[in-house]
Amino acid sequence: MYDSSDPDHSSERSDSPAKKRRMSGGGEGTSGTAKDGDINNSSQEVGSAISKSAAIIAETIQSCEEREEKRHRELLSCHQRRLQIEESKAEINREGINGLVDSINKLANSILALAGNKNPTN
Repeated sequence: MYDSSDPDHSSERSDSPAKKRRMSGGGEGTSGTAKDGDINNSSQEVGSAISKSAAIIAETIQSCEEREEKRHRELLSCHQRRLQIEESKAEINREGINGLVDSINKLANSILALAGNKNPTN
């Protein structure tokens, strides 16, 4: 039986082919370390590319949200202006009706006054 705490025997069971190549130097002398360096450089490049992409995406999302907020404010401003115009229009209509009512009352009073001032000539 193998002792599971023995590193020699446990490594025989759990080592992957990639780990075995690294431990043995890949069978090509010192080129195994160069590959490790290439992998590290490649990982750094990928990490850097991911970081740049994430920054671009975040910037794009922020810009989009800012434009959306601006459109929302403009829309609210348009609604507010529309309400002001409708209120102004209603006030103008009220003033027009009141002016018309006053004119009709003045005309009625004038007609009554004119009718009251007539002397019967019969």
